[in-house]
Amino acid sequence: MRHNQGQNQKRSRGRGRRNSNHGQTNFNRNTTFDSNGPDGRLRGNALQLYEKYTALAHDANAAGERISAEALAQFADHYYRIHQTILQAADQHRRNQEERQQQNRKPESAASETSEKSADDVQAAELQDEEAAETGAQTAAEADEAVA
Repeated sequence: MRHNQGQNQKRSRGRGRRNSNHGQTNFNRNTTFDSNGPDGRLRGNALQLYEKYTALAHDANAAGERISAEALAQFADHYYRIHQTILQAADQHRRNQEERQQQNRKPESAASETSEKSADDVQAAELQDEEAAETGAQTAAEADEAVA
């Protein structure tokens, strides 16, 4: 017989948890990779692994081991692509932040512009009303002259 079965149903114990990033991948430059390459296990970030595999490929090529050199060059290419993806994601993130900052600044400047424009609009409307009143007075005077 199981005890505390009701309590266990309430606790997910790690199952069904939502990812805190909500589907976004974390591209961190300092992410450490464990690589099981042809010459053993290597650890480091993407740029470090690219440099290590490039050096190993160069050494293998110098030793005349073309197949090993090609395999190591493919590993180097893989980590180079990962590094470039991380750089592009960081650049995109930076651009998105700059756009958000600019959008946050726009409402403040737009509000001041609209207040300036509204003051100009009020003055223009007053001038138009004065001109219309003068024009109306002139047409009324002309109508009086025509009647007389």
